[in-house]
Amino acid sequence: MVDNQHAIFTNRTLRFEKVKAIGFDFDHTLAIYNTERLDGLAMQLVIDRLIEHEGMDLSWFKDVADLSFARKGLIVDIELGNVLKTDRYGHVLHAYHGPRKLSAKEKREAYGDADVIPHVTEGMRFLQMDSAFAKPETCIYSGLAPKVSSGEYRKLWKSIRHHTDMVHRDGSLKSVITANPHDYIHVDLHTEHLLRYLKRIGKKVFLLTNSEWEYTCAMMNPTLGRLTGADDLSWLGLFDQVIALARKPGYFKRINPAVPSEPGVEPHVWHSGNILELEDRLDVRGPNVMYVGDHIYADLISSKRNTYWRTMLVVPELEEELTVQSALPGMVQQLKETDERRTTTEREVMHWKAVESALDQLRDEGHADLLARLKDECHSSRVQAMQALNQFIRQRERLRSRLSQATNQHWGSLFRAGNELTYYGRQLEDFACTYTSKATNLCFYAPNHYFRSAMDYLPHELESV
Repeated sequence: MVDNQHAIFTNRTLRFEKVKAIGFDFDHTLAIYNTERLDGLAMQLVIDRLIEHEGMDLSWFKDVADLSFARKGLIVDIELGNVLKTDRYGHVLHAYHGPRKLSAKEKREAYGDADVIPHVTEGMRFLQMDSAFAKPETCIYSGLAPKVSSGEYRKLWKSIRHHTDMVHRDGSLKSVITANPHDYIHVDLHTEHLLRYLKRIGKKVFLLTNSEWEYTCAMMNPTLGRLTGADDLSWLGLFDQVIALARKPGYFKRINPAVPSEPGVEPHVWHSGNILELEDRLDVRGPNVMYVGDHIYADLISSKRNTYWRTMLVVPELEEELTVQSALPGMVQQLKETDERRTTTEREVMHWKAVESALDQLRDEGHADLLARLKDECHSSRVQAMQALNQFIRQRERLRSRLSQATNQHWGSLFRAGNELTYYGRQLEDFACTYTSKATNLCFYAPNHYFRSAMDYLPHELESV
């Protein structure tokens, strides 16, 4: 694949020809939303509910951050009212309280220098923003946190979470979208081609979505670029099985009861159910199934922990980061080279320090002049190495800052935190067999393509490479 924008990247080797069934999530996977409009609508609906039901003053919301502030992978601390970015071990790298970035001292006082942020789920202190739908509530929480007392942060989050759930459940959000679906969808004309291509090469294709059947019907034709309405169900022919209201991640835990097919619709349409039933209907199991979704927890982590399905994570932000890197040619390579030189020079500094320390232990009056000259030479070499080291450190920080700011002015890369992966990047590495910016990038790969992962190296192995 010459064009990285359409590439599929591989964490675990996968022979595409061995995949017999491919499933897709709907929202943010097959359906590519106009996120600016969708998030703006969701945010306004939640704000309206907070004013109406919680009695919040309209003036409170003037400090709510622009939607570009929030992104997937961030962690909300509902005890201290902060929004965080952590590395793969949970060490807090950046923290914001409202629009204000915490200083290094404030961050250290709040979280220390230990790796203290584990992956936790709803109801705990630290909540990871797993889904693209989480951006509005993160922005609202960050904007309102400075308005309440320190003991009210958790209550504030619960209120925002409740009203966010309600605008999704009571139809107030979806009714606006389905009334004008083309205002909220970016049509990818490759989508229908992909589904037909997969069936043509012998794959079974299924749709597994948490969205209700009615919403899926209303949005599927606009997603495919068709001009027909919700009563046109010809798109069902693109799928061997359709499961709406799946209740992921519970679907993968094999506990949901079977539900008959949608009345009046073809028999391969289901509500809820569980993974064992789906595998029976497909007559395909385990590693011969690949599931494509955008939600790191509900789509990938749960399916990977509870099944042996292969996985593909759709990360639209990847396209943005690849664009930034291509607009700054050579910067990533320059950063890598600078970091390697910094490491080599740091070892040189440590070498001269060790030699100086050894010379300080020597007591030989007969060679005092020689020892003094050797110490001077070692000191001079150490000072030169230290100067070079500081230069490399400054150069590395300038390159990092430039690359980070170009990606996102608040948080930098979604995947990387300095030398380490972010917590989101670690999850992607651990649970996504493959990942890409769009599901339709599968169109560009042959039926017998061999997705080969890169060679893993331990530090001692890298020394000899």
